[in-house]
Formats: sequence, structure tokens, C-alpha cells
Amino acid sequence: MPNPLSRLAEKLQIDRPLIYALTARSWQAMAGPLTMVFLIKTLSLSEQGVYYSLSSIMSIQLFFELGLLNILISQAGHHHSGLLQATNDQERARSGRRLSQLISASQRWFVVAALLFVGSAVLFGWRSLYDKVTTIDWWLPLLALSGLAAATVAMSPRIAILEGTGHRENVYRTRLFQMISGAVVVWITLLLGFKVWALVASAAVQMFFVFYLTQVAYRDFFVSHRFQSSESGDTPTDSEWSWISEVLPLQWRIALISIVYHAATQFFTVIVLRFHDEQEAGRLGMTLSATGAIQGMSLAWVHTKFSLVSALHGSGKREQAGTLWRQSAVVSTLLLVAAMVTAVGIVASLPLAGRGWENRFIAPWQMLVLGFGCLANHLIALQSFYVLSRKGRPFLMAALVGFTSTGVAVVLGGYGYSTSGIVWGYALTTALITLPLHSLAYLQYRKHIKVV
Repeated sequence: MPNPLSRLAEKLQIDRPLIYALTARSWQAMAGPLTMVFLIKTLSLSEQGVYYSLSSIMSIQLFFELGLLNILISQAGHHHSGLLQATNDQERARSGRRLSQLISASQRWFVVAALLFVGSAVLFGWRSLYDKVTTIDWWLPLLALSGLAAATVAMSPRIAILEGTGHRENVYRTRLFQMISGAVVVWITLLLGFKVWALVASAAVQMFFVFYLTQVAYRDFFVSHRFQSSESGDTPTDSEWSWISEVLPLQWRIALISIVYHAATQFFTVIVLRFHDEQEAGRLGMTLSATGAIQGMSLAWVHTKFSLVSALHGSGKREQAGTLWRQSAVVSTLLLVAAMVTAVGIVASLPLAGRGWENRFIAPWQMLVLGFGCLANHLIALQSFYVLSRKGRPFLMAALVGFTSTGVAVVLGGYGYSTSGIVWGYALTTALITLPLHSLAYLQYRKHIKVV
């Protein structure tokens, strides 16, 4: 008979990859405040604004990933389940070729994306900081940061393939080591007085672990699939697979959604820096680092199950997949709400310490408004992940209308009312426009698949 702890772990869908993911997020939650202390001690408020602006600029890599990594996880999960369930050598060879072609095509795509990213990051960074920042040298860190991030982008599809093909434990263990090492390197770099070069050091650590996992630890795995893909000729007739028919219908929709979403949500700090000042950007940037960690920890509960749910759908176990997803979604949402309320309470209590640290964050009420927007965004993400796990097409119009309204509200609000305008614009449009539209499309999708 399982003991109470085992039953609780089963009910909460806790497994080893989830433990690694939650440990990484817990480390981030514990290390984040310490990093903030180091930033407060070693950077001025203006330098803090540059630090978080550079970090925000690097987020444009999401425009070049275009949501494709989650598609790769789902596709690899479906192909891998077909490989495992093959009943003869012919079926096994066919599934193997499909997976090999997916790896080959995705690698070519991301090499091009990495080259486009590095040029765009440098140009965008120069345009954002050139006539606004005079307190610190940012040009060389921008170049180094862009190059390291581009290398990581080029290798990222292999991480997605590994996660989709059942190597979740090693992927999430590596991410844990990445996060721990990255934080320690940032602390050391800041203490040595290198200021924003701490971001470059962190990017170098991230790139190293991705390189080790994909080019060393799993080198034989990818080499074998490269040979298999080249032997098949990488044509649709060999395995009835093609990028155009299987990936592109999802890719272009998710790409459009990804572009609009990230344009609307990833440049809060840059907007404040451009229209107002470095100090206000620093406060918002530090707050977003805390709320981002909370969102990451909450989504870890479902993201670690994504490849499993995709594989279950691929093998026809729909009911089991749905149950796993629902349980994970409920736990992740409750965790988000509890953590966000706790974070607001901590920021509101900072004046009691008498250290002036509350001046490094936005006001508690602003953070609470931001939290409502984060909750609405989380619910949208849960719906999107489930649809993608079934290889369903994303809700293009709902997302485009919703996130376009968010982007307009954030820019106008940031221009006119700085941080207050941004958090209100983000929260109201996400909760009152995007979430209802997306939920309506999601309910119609669920109704349709039940009928089918």
C-alpha cells in the first residue's frame, strides 16, 4: 500500500522532472532576493535601469523562436510515442525517419533564426540606449550578450527534442544546474565590480550547459538521427512527413501570436526608460524579475507535464492526458495566486525594515494590479498548452485581438502615466479582453473535439 506521502505526490502529479523544475524555481525564488540585494549594493538606481533594460532587450529572442520550441516538444512527443508503439521494423523505421527529419529541419530553422536575432538585438539595443544612457558603458556588454544568446538560440531546438522524446529528467536537471551556476556567477561578477557584465557572465553559463547537454551528453543521439535523416533523403515520400504539412500550419499561427504577445508584454522596462527615466525603469525591472519568477514556478507545474500529455495524446490515451493536465493546471494556478499575494505582502512590509529597499520596487498596489494581469495570462497559457498538446491549432484571432489591445494599452499607458499606466493597461486588457475571447474559443474547441 502506498504511504500518505506517495498518495499525495501522485495526486499532485509530482515526479522527478517536476522536482528538478520546482527546485530550480525555488532556487530562483530564494536567489532572486539575494541578487536584488547585490544589485542594490553594487549598482546605482540608474545603472539598475540599464541592467534590466539590457535583460529586456535580450527577450527579443522570443520573436525568433516564435513559439516553435513548444511545437517541437509536442511533435517529438507524438513521433516518439509512435516509435515506442511500433509493432514491426517497418513502422519503427518510419517513425524514426519522421523524428530524424523533424530534428534536421528544426536545426536549420534555428541557425537562421540565431543569425537574424544577433543583428536585431544589437540594432534594437543601440536604438533603445544610445541617446538615453550616459552613466555606464553598455555597448560592449550588448555585443557580447547578443552573441552568447544567439548561440543558445541555435542549440535550443535540440533541448526541445530531448524533452519531447522522454529525456525530461536530464533536461530539467541541467536547467537546475544552469540556474544555480548562473546566479552564483552573477553575484561574483557584481561583487568584483563588473556591473552589467554580470548579465554576460550569466549568458555564458547558460550557453555552456546547453552546449554540454546537446553537443556532448547526447551527441550520439543526434548523430544517429542525422545519419538516418540523410539516408532517407529528407523528403516527404520516404516517411509521409514534411515541415510544410505538419509544422507550418501550427508554426505560422503561433509565430503571429508570439510576435504580438511578446511585443505587448516584454518591453515594459524599455518603454519606461524611453518615455521617462532610468530610475523608474529600475523599479519596474526589479519588480518584474520577482513576478516573472513566480510565473515561471507556477508554469513549471504544467510545463514539465507537457511532453507527457503530448505523448499520451499521441498514443490515444485521451482521458489519461486530460486528467493529468487538469490536476496540474489547478495546482499551478493555486500556487501562482498564493505566491503573488505573498510577494505583494513582502513589498508592502519593506518600509518596516527602515532600509529604504521599498524604493527599489513599484508600489504594492501597482504590484497587485500587475498580479491580476499575471493570473489572466496564466489561464490563457494553460488553455494554449493543452490545445498544442493535442496538435490543435492555436486561437489566432482571439490572441491577436486580445494581445494587440494589450500592446496598445501598455504603450499609451506607459507614455502617459509611466508604471501605473503600464500595469493598468496590461491587467485590464488581459483580464477583460484577451482571457474572455480566448476562453470562448477554448470552450468551442473542447466542444468540437468531443463531438468528433
